Amino acid sequence: MDFETDVLIEQIVRKEPQETFGLIICALFHQPKPIRFADFYHKLIQELYNNFTDDEKQSIYLYPLAYLHITITTLYNFKHPWPESPEKCLQYWKECFKNLKQTSKNKSICLTLDTIQLSKAAGFFYYKDEHHAMENLRQTIQNICIPENGQPALHIPNIVHTSFLRFVKKLNDPVQFEKKFHRICKEIFEQTGEIRLEIEEICLAFESQPYMHIDCDESHVLDIMKC
Repeated sequence: MDFETDVLIEQIVRKEPQETFGLIICALFHQPKPIRFADFYHKLIQELYNNFTDDEKQSIYLYPLAYLHITITTLYNFKHPWPESPEKCLQYWKECFKNLKQTSKNKSICLTLDTIQLSKAAGFFYYKDEHHAMENLRQTIQNICIPENGQPALHIPNIVHTSFLRFVKKLNDPVQFEKKFHRICKEIFEQTGEIRLEIEEICLAFESQPYMHIDCDESHVLDIMKC
């Protein structure tokens, strides 16, 4: 596979992240990660790192646990140019999220970690959306959170996932890396057994740095909604 390097990740690695303007509705970010999931993740990335060659270590980036999240809907993509009036844009989406909260059914979203996958751009956890609760929530968001004239369209992922690996530079041996990645992920996943996530809250987050590499504080977690 011809993996895609990401200049924004290169900047994060250099500790020179770009200042961005993004707004997303997400899960698994503003609350402590479930212990079983956190233990699994630490074990997985440690095993991957222990088996990587020097070239692979220099070529890939593994997310710290704190930045892992599930994007439900992107209201304003951080890769877009800044809005003409950032404060007005921010206020508009805050109001939309308040309206969304009025639809809350106080029923958690049940997700099961189904597979660990690798695309050209990222390694990610793919979840099974039990009872289609995430699908229903995304539809509700699409009905309520309608962009103003001139604003970019919403982006709703067609899967439920968490990215945890990206590429800083081209690998010397991408074929070998891919085989190693799948072998180790399969081993750790099978050793761990079923991992279920009960999502009871979601949040509106201000993505001031790429890929949710932000602090979990009131300047970034703008509002919270019970599912």
